[in-house]
Amino acid sequence: MVRGRVLRGSWLVGLGVGLGLIAAPLPRAVPDAGAVLICQNKKKPKLVALRGDKCGKKENVALDLSNTITTQGQTLTQQGQSLTALETQLGFVCPNDATRKLVASKFAAPPSSPYEPRRGLIREREGGGCRTLDGNQAACTASFQNNDPFSSTEAPAVSSCFYFKGKCLPCNLRAEARMACSNSCLKRPTCGDPTRTVFVGGAGSDACQQMKTQVDCEKAWHLGALDIEHAASCYWTGTACQGCGPRHASAGDCVETCTALAHVCKDPSRVTFVPATDNNACHTFNANQTNCEKAFHLGKDGISTCWFDATTTNCNGCGLRWEGTGKCSNTCL
Repeated sequence: MVRGRVLRGSWLVGLGVGLGLIAAPLPRAVPDAGAVLICQNKKKPKLVALRGDKCGKKENVALDLSNTITTQGQTLTQQGQSLTALETQLGFVCPNDATRKLVASKFAAPPSSPYEPRRGLIREREGGGCRTLDGNQAACTASFQNNDPFSSTEAPAVSSCFYFKGKCLPCNLRAEARMACSNSCLKRPTCGDPTRTVFVGGAGSDACQQMKTQVDCEKAWHLGALDIEHAASCYWTGTACQGCGPRHASAGDCVETCTALAHVCKDPSRVTFVPATDNNACHTFNANQTNCEKAFHLGKDGISTCWFDATTTNCNGCGLRWEGTGKCSNTCL
């Protein structure tokens, strides 16, 4: 005997609405099966039933909802993934240290208090949520804060808290550059050059500038300003220590030894690296489609392929601007 849930009434009125109304309760009403069918009695058309496998001998298949349910499941999965990514982007989670708990920032008014415009963001002291744990070392070292998005676009979304002389401080870029802490919320890159043994922080060349001698400079590495998730070596100019980021590397000032980011593309067909951080690099192969489509460069948006514009015969870098308009697809990442 075929079992299912019997539905009565004008269930097929407005098919688009009907599908939504019927599909919503299906996971609770129908056993897990390979298909979900709406079966209609041959003699009594107003008598329908939800079946988990097949319709009965006296029934016709009115609708097969298996694709609808599958699509709804995929949509929910995608929404969940988007929510997780958004939580990370806004600093609501500590991605690399799940043991830490988010502590509310000072610039957020207490939930039980009415909003007062004169107590706005700019009136709150720097430090955010970590500073609310001054004097409590145990809570401090188990917490993190989401950073003020209005103060710096270069700062990471979250900072772990660290305790120093009775104060609970956020492990921001400046604190890391001074080697006071390490932001445990971020997954740190490593330097592939075994001679680079001293991490000086970042992001940007300022981190390298704290090394005052050539010997110390050539042992150091930092996080580049272009992307704080990638390591870059420091180099000695003759008078000072600077970071060997894309600008200096492309100009020939230094050779970046920490990572092959600037010289390796994940697309095996891209075998030619052209230097410089803008379209000028790919322009090397203007009017040369064959070599253009074998090339890649380190653009302002990171590592990216070159693409050939048949209309202008120009070879351009596939940065975010071009990829966003559908002109090209960056296959390096």
